[in-house]
Amino acid sequence: MFDNSALELFILGVILGVLILILIKCFGVIKLLYLNFKWLYKFKQSMQGADDLKKKEALITIINYCQSLNSKWILDESDLHFSNNTSQLIKKIARAYHPNSKTPLEEARIRCVLNAFMELRNHLFALTTFKGIRAITQFRIRHILILSRARKARKSWQQWKIFIFLNDHGLYPLFRWLFFIIRCLDLTFWAMKMATYILQDIVLKIFLVRWYLVIGELAIQVYSDKVENPEIQIESILDNLDAIPEPENQSKNNLPKKIKKISEASRNEILYHTWSVEWIKVKEIYINLINSIAREHHPNSEQPIYEVKLSGLLASGLHLSEQIATIQTYPFVNKILDLRVSHALMTRDASDFLTNNQVLSWVRKHKLGYIFKYSLLLFKIIQKKHPALLFRDFAFTLAGEGCKRWLYLYLHDKIAVETNTLYKIPKNASPKTD
Repeated sequence: MFDNSALELFILGVILGVLILILIKCFGVIKLLYLNFKWLYKFKQSMQGADDLKKKEALITIINYCQSLNSKWILDESDLHFSNNTSQLIKKIARAYHPNSKTPLEEARIRCVLNAFMELRNHLFALTTFKGIRAITQFRIRHILILSRARKARKSWQQWKIFIFLNDHGLYPLFRWLFFIIRCLDLTFWAMKMATYILQDIVLKIFLVRWYLVIGELAIQVYSDKVENPEIQIESILDNLDAIPEPENQSKNNLPKKIKKISEASRNEILYHTWSVEWIKVKEIYINLINSIAREHHPNSEQPIYEVKLSGLLASGLHLSEQIATIQTYPFVNKILDLRVSHALMTRDASDFLTNNQVLSWVRKHKLGYIFKYSLLLFKIIQKKHPALLFRDFAFTLAGEGCKRWLYLYLHDKIAVETNTLYKIPKNASPKTD
């Protein structure tokens, strides 16, 4: 007669083996999940003991973001809007520390911002060293979008006309058991069909919590800084403008022909923009650039922006944050590192000046490098002939507008290369095979 205890032991061994295998494969994610809860607990403890109301408000914002994600079984489509959600988190923290500022995001010292990007790079690099992280993040964000929409469609059964009719007439309790069976069968089928996507959803949620914890802490470091703007002579800034390199698109040679065309067209929107270039406009250009490159690589996708892999996002975030942080190695940047962004972006009367057709055509002909030299020359001449403050501001405004465009173009070119790397399809793969 077959021994039941032997069968039970065998089943137990199989279950244990599967659990060990899962533990080995998902060790990095499990470790990350533990570190997330540990970090979140530290934030809660700091919030309870915080005397600084500004810091307390910032911590509450971060905790709410993370707890909102942790409370969800399945991520919503809105949770996949990483850029917008991150921007909103930073904006809330900035407003907490600078409630009276009209532009709280700009109340950050340039040095702190660049240092934060280097710390972000270090955090992302640490994640890539976790065991099994690379393997378990080899899925496209599109999978999470499919799961989110499937869940939304499954919940729509409550809007069936028959359900509404029975509920309105008090007949729903008589048919409760039927609806219960339908829901169980539907849930079973749905869970089996989407098992892989559910696992990927959990992984993404863990990474998103980590992302908001990192971004939140870095934002607190940046906006809690209380160092006053130093007294910097305009002359000392303008004297270093000749060291600014020409804003040529050095990375365009590494791009395919069609992507290069997209990049150049997008780049010219910044380079030849008539008015003073504002961040809101530049951000829109960056988003359109990413969408256009994604669509070029995935023309048959309903939403090509979601065809990116999580592993690719990690690698791209690491490279891009490092390249942004290296801006502080340029000699001309050293003079303004301790200024706040709001001060560095001050462009009084720039709009009226840049709408001058003669100046605009001159900019088109000679590119931006000559703006800096012209600004320096203009300042030195006016300093001798007419040293009025208005003219000093005028020269500084011209230089500031040129520096902004150089920075925006620098970021544009890095984003173009990273986006192309993210969305390009390997020659031996198909966009719908993974």
